[in-house]
Amino acid sequence: MTRPRPEPRHLFLALAVFVMAAHAQQGEGASSGGGIQPRLGVAVTVTDNLRLNDREKDGAVIATLSPGISIVRNSGTLRGSLDYSLNGITYFKTSYGTRVQNALSANGRAELIPRTLSVDVQASIGQQNASALGLQATPTQDSALANPNQHETGTLTVSPLLHGQLGGLASLDLRGNFSMTEVRESAIGDSRSRGGSLRIAQLSAGVLSWFAQANTQEYSPKSGLSNRNSSATAGLNYRPNPDWLVSVNAGQERNDYESRTGADQSGFTGGVTAEWTPTPRTRVNGNWQRHNYGNSHGLNFEHRMRNSVWSLSDTSNVTLGNTGSLGGVRTNYDLYFLLFASLEPDPVKRDALVRATLLSLGLPLDAPAALGFLSTGPSHLHYQTMTFLLQGLRSSVTAMISRSVTTRLGSGLNQGDLASNSLIEQRSYSLSGSYQLSPVSGLSLSVSRQETSGDVKSQRTQLTSLLANWNSRLGSRISMQLGARHSRFEGPTPYSENAVYASLTQQF
Repeated sequence: MTRPRPEPRHLFLALAVFVMAAHAQQGEGASSGGGIQPRLGVAVTVTDNLRLNDREKDGAVIATLSPGISIVRNSGTLRGSLDYSLNGITYFKTSYGTRVQNALSANGRAELIPRTLSVDVQASIGQQNASALGLQATPTQDSALANPNQHETGTLTVSPLLHGQLGGLASLDLRGNFSMTEVRESAIGDSRSRGGSLRIAQLSAGVLSWFAQANTQEYSPKSGLSNRNSSATAGLNYRPNPDWLVSVNAGQERNDYESRTGADQSGFTGGVTAEWTPTPRTRVNGNWQRHNYGNSHGLNFEHRMRNSVWSLSDTSNVTLGNTGSLGGVRTNYDLYFLLFASLEPDPVKRDALVRATLLSLGLPLDAPAALGFLSTGPSHLHYQTMTFLLQGLRSSVTAMISRSVTTRLGSGLNQGDLASNSLIEQRSYSLSGSYQLSPVSGLSLSVSRQETSGDVKSQRTQLTSLLANWNSRLGSRISMQLGARHSRFEGPTPYSENAVYASLTQQF
């Protein structure tokens, strides 16, 4: 008898919700500690194409009941944030069955021994496209639509850190890294990963200082070949003034990224990193590293003006398993939380700012924001993004452009899209604007477009969406949304979808 596959919520929710809630309640009286915010949401959507197929159009009414909880802690032994909702979805005027979806975003740090031992935990549950070349839906669309290309995907990462000193001469950081990914109704994408790193750096560093570092990591998918890599490097940091930091390193590395037999390849690795912070509002950093399987690099620029933020990023690296943007950005909430980092450093206040912004734009917190797809095996990901945010007294504009090129390493090592395509290119464009009609209500308009291509021209897809939204606060803890959307998809199964929706959220 086959044992049923575990679902992501069984793996993460008990741990994340219990630990965060316990510690949040323990420090509930702290003035800056945050707190617990339960909520209940009700939404009704009327769509003319539930199954996203023009040949079998199926109009339906979708009712969603979403109890949820938000926890924020900014002081005490455990600090971090957690947001979870359980979405019960019922369909009317269609034969499509009732289902349940989970949405979780959690980041926390437990300081077990002050300044000595801490543990970082990250957990997420959301929707992920199985194929970049299959049926697509944008973040402005409802995840309750019947898209067979989307799967509920959960990830959990636990990273303990031991910090100490060596005879008062150097600092020592020993870090472990353990992660797991579970995909509902798909073996592709399920994986386990474990590894660790050791870094020794000079104490009381002056203009010139030294460091040494060793890393090891092993990635094991449920279906497919395992991969491992290790490296040892030493380097120098040069800081001529507080605005500049330049670092160089050199060493040896070993990996089996391009081998079907598991045979290791070893060789020289070396690189340079530079960071320039001319003002508190401007930051530029870049890095380049030589590898035998292909060089990696990163370039980031951020400039904050009085009412606007500019951000540019160009990153290239190896990814193992599911592909997407680098930096852990998975949902709309993750994206805006990162975007607002320079505007509001305090995580508690930033959490409130992100929620208010997404509410005004009519964008769901847990909708996928990063391009990506389920995959097994090593691949090279080149990710580029540009974001612009302009805020006025009563209006705001957000523009985002991103491009990712995922190239497989070796031959016969991958499952998913990269098994039949040497590379997958994805591009995304979005423009959102909002206008505050009154202190409690506002209008927003969002337009987005996604383009995907593989080795063959016939595999290209294109998705365009338009969303109009009105939102209002009916009380201090009640909010309401009314909206309409239009989406058009060109690909293996073309479709157009129109919908209107209404939602009501009560916070307690």
